[in-house]
Amino acid sequence: MGGRRRIAVLAAAGIAVVTAGTAAAVAVADSPEPVRTAPAGARAAAAGAAGAAAKAMPRFRLPFPCGQVWTGNSSRSSVHTGYEIDFNRGRTAEADNGDTVVAAAAGKVIRSTRHTTQSGFGHHVVIQHSGGYTTWYAHLKYRSVTTGQQVAAGTKIGAVGRSTRPGNGGMSSHLHYEVRYNGGYPPVEAYFEGRRFGYPQQALEACSAGAPAPADPVAQICGPGYRKIDEAVLRKGGRTYGRVYLGYRNGSNCVATVKPKGARAAMTAFLQVKGAATKTDRGSYQWYAGPVRAAAAGKCVRWGGGISGVSYASGFEHCR
Repeated sequence: MGGRRRIAVLAAAGIAVVTAGTAAAVAVADSPEPVRTAPAGARAAAAGAAGAAAKAMPRFRLPFPCGQVWTGNSSRSSVHTGYEIDFNRGRTAEADNGDTVVAAAAGKVIRSTRHTTQSGFGHHVVIQHSGGYTTWYAHLKYRSVTTGQQVAAGTKIGAVGRSTRPGNGGMSSHLHYEVRYNGGYPPVEAYFEGRRFGYPQQALEACSAGAPAPADPVAQICGPGYRKIDEAVLRKGGRTYGRVYLGYRNGSNCVATVKPKGARAAMTAFLQVKGAATKTDRGSYQWYAGPVRAAAAGKCVRWGGGISGVSYASGFEHCR
């Protein structure tokens, strides 16, 4: 449950904790989102069991397409027990709705369903991995896999949404993610690319060895008051050339394409407000192309840029 911008709403009545057992035998509980926090002893047992099996933990990746940067938060929902993570990347309430969610590691789908009454998970998927671990993906807009299906790491399993149970309407789109051990609740600590998630909050780039996302340069380039609302990584052949940033301030958007400072490179940045002509900055730059600004209050924008022939272009989105 929970999203960094939504109203935290409690799920249905208390749920018993599923304790140890073989992963195949007890992979999921009927109600995956308990209201009551598990007793301290049960939490310690689950954590201890996971620690003992740490060598068997799969090398989980961020559950999103490579190159995307997402921020996870474990503390902004009143029903989180500590290691449950809500992921977003956009800064507006529904910016992430429909974004692709992928399997964090190879495994077998042991649940692909929608809960309409007994929990707040809505459309959700559970994948059984090696070592007794399962990953949970909740509040999906839709599901792309079926129960019993084998999936590889990076396989699309659904899309970010806000599905939940009736009466839980104060929630905005996000991905609720958990790692559980031997079917137990509460979840255990999440790792991405072999690195422990930086609880309570961390921004990470998918498929980037768990490294924290770089600092946001939008305010520095676009001007005071601008903040990043989206970004795209420019990558080709395993090399990252730079990033394209979309910023926003009081009804105005701004785009900048940024690379590490150094030798000049051919760079572009563009921004188009729906119904208007495209604005573009193009040249040979040492650091960034742009800023390209346009008033876009209440309108959709298309944005993007490129470095040395590696480019990104969005569709019309971020309609405000």
